[in-house]
Amino acid sequence: MPPKISSAEWEVMNQVWDRHPTTSAEVLESLPPENAWKQKTVNTFLTRLVQKGVLSVTKQGNVNLYAPRLRREECIASESETFLQRVFQGAAGPLLLHFCDRVELSDEEIRELQKRLRQKKGRP
Repeated sequence: MPPKISSAEWEVMNQVWDRHPTTSAEVLESLPPENAWKQKTVNTFLTRLVQKGVLSVTKQGNVNLYAPRLRREECIASESETFLQRVFQGAAGPLLLHFCDRVELSDEEIRELQKRLRQKKGRP
């Protein structure tokens, strides 16, 4: 199971997943300006993610290049399971109903949900 990743670490990981291999300066540059993080902050998060085994780091000259060791989907699956257990006591139905009631869904998203629910029920 992938290690626990904080909200701030998710922001950094999303940048690495989108553009790897990447440098810490490139990660900082790609973050939303409202973060207002300094380079040292980004470096700290990258170091933590390397220590957790989520990122790998290789030296190219005097620059560190970061790349994911885990796929985004692996981390999402782990985080989703933890959230489901913690907030909904493992019950997926109430979770789906909660989000369907509270978020806007596009027609395409609704069609995809309907398709998946039909598949779960055993219909094509």
